[in-house]
Amino acid sequence: MRLLPILFVSAALATAWYEKDASTGILKELGPKLSQGARVVFQGEEGFEERIKRRQGWEAPDFRAIVDVKSEEDVQETIRYATRHNIPFLAVSTGHGQSASLSKVQDGIMINMRGLNAISISDDATYATVGGGIKGKEVIDHLWAHGKQTVTGVCECVSLSGVALGGGHGILQGHHGLLSDQILSLRLVLANGSAITVSETENTELFWALRGAGHNFGVVTELKYRIYGIDQYPGGETWSYEALTYPATRENVRAVYSIAKGQMDTQLEGMMIYGMVTLNPQVSNEPILMHHVALNGPLANLSAWTKPYHDLAPAAVAKEEGTFLDLPRFFQIEDRGPACNAAAHLPGTGKVRVPVDIPTYNVDALVAAVDKFVQVRTSNPEFAGSFMVIEQYSTKGVRSIDPAVSVFPSRQDKLLLAPEIFYPSLDAETGEQNRALHELAVQSGEEIKRLLVQGAKEQGGGSHSYVNYAYGGETLEEVYGKEGLGRLRKLKREFDPRNRFGYYVPVEPAEETEGHDEL
Repeated sequence: MRLLPILFVSAALATAWYEKDASTGILKELGPKLSQGARVVFQGEEGFEERIKRRQGWEAPDFRAIVDVKSEEDVQETIRYATRHNIPFLAVSTGHGQSASLSKVQDGIMINMRGLNAISISDDATYATVGGGIKGKEVIDHLWAHGKQTVTGVCECVSLSGVALGGGHGILQGHHGLLSDQILSLRLVLANGSAITVSETENTELFWALRGAGHNFGVVTELKYRIYGIDQYPGGETWSYEALTYPATRENVRAVYSIAKGQMDTQLEGMMIYGMVTLNPQVSNEPILMHHVALNGPLANLSAWTKPYHDLAPAAVAKEEGTFLDLPRFFQIEDRGPACNAAAHLPGTGKVRVPVDIPTYNVDALVAAVDKFVQVRTSNPEFAGSFMVIEQYSTKGVRSIDPAVSVFPSRQDKLLLAPEIFYPSLDAETGEQNRALHELAVQSGEEIKRLLVQGAKEQGGGSHSYVNYAYGGETLEEVYGKEGLGRLRKLKREFDPRNRFGYYVPVEPAEETEGHDEL
């Protein structure tokens, strides 16, 4: 009969950590160990809801407390505390990850990384040392002010390290490779709270894994990251842009992407082609295709590339010259824009994005996929705001690097396509999660994906799923590649055997072992 009281005591101890009481729980044990400026924010306190905001709220992690960290030591102490008490934890910078696996974090601790946003340029101006919580825009603005730039994510609102840990596409990748290819070294906090350096010469196996599957192994507190002089590029500071809009008919999709396919082999290093199929009532009551072309150089140089698209008689054309700083605005993905702040512009919205990486266009398959997306979008008014992206980066710099240097599996894929389906996440009548619409969105996205994957197979190619776009229904082979998965599992067994970093498209350890998990 002694078991019942013991169970009640255990339950009380299990919940005490997040009570706002300086004499108990997290404040008593962790609070004194945090550096100046770091703090614990509890659920219900001012600023808590603002900190946990994500690009979408569906299947989001659930937190009881937030630790605003200001140093690597703060991260270490927070992880030690959470591990000691078996509390789930998640490091968050900007909250743009949307894999369903994130919802496994329940009653957890959010490690708010935004306080680690310092940046400094090396004496020889070849690399920058950046904090693990810095945003892409902060990197871009600081480097530009010093005549430098580097490969960052196209959306300026996402973090640098979060994107780089998944490989990371960026507009300058045609020159220099992926975001992950710019990493010289990282500081990494493991599940036992120890901090290590990872580079080509230290913990080299982890260096391979972190550049493509980095979310699985620890929290990155600092990176040394390659940078480049703006004056070394043929176009210098000048970038130009055109957006051509067409009705999203089968004929137009076929014509536009037959041209785009023909430009793939000659596409310049400083050039990006980006398509979006959507419905914009301000332009048309029918779905439209917005075809963007950006080039490092003046509009006079860009016109040679866009003339074939003009010959198709677009319904509207917009064009502009600017600098690298203007590119996010050109693509409508600037820090304060609707794409970066979907939750604010479409509150209560769920979102399913289903990515497909393929080597080249199968135009017939793309026409079928866009046709399917248009059918899904127009027959389901609940999917208002949905769109499909067709991203054609320059890949010369990416493909010039030996695939063996990192786990990133899509180095030879030239295209990234993804339907992104928005829907009301809560039922208007019951207030319950709208599971039926979610499942319809997943089903529709997967049907579009199958058309594209089958099209790649017909041309003798394979496909992958970009981990930074993953929604959670992908196989690990699709995300990390069949060849590298076994190697990842062995590293997971060594460095995170209890899978404490198992919340973003997680790789399971090969087998149970103590590894580096001892406290």
